[in-house]
Amino acid sequence: MDSQLVPKEWLTAPTTLQEIMATCNNEDPQVAAVANHYLNQAAPLFQQMQPGDELWNYSSPSDDWANNRGNAGLAIVRDGELIDSMCMVRN
Repeated sequence: MDSQLVPKEWLTAPTTLQEIMATCNNEDPQVAAVANHYLNQAAPLFQQMQPGDELWNYSSPSDDWANNRGNAGLAIVRDGELIDSMCMVRN
């Protein structure tokens, strides 16, 4: 997927690599497969993380989704500043 810098206003919720990895062990094999794909696609983003960095989910505004230009993914925040983001889903 694409690496990009999204507006800070798009950050929706903090997450962790551990949370994503735990989803890879979901009882539902379809959920686990999607989570593993997500984890593999985001590996270049994870490699940029440094101690103290925060991992966030992000999503573009609902109007973007309604007009078929929405995207969502993961972002790295370091010392309160957005460092990088990666789109994982588009419509």
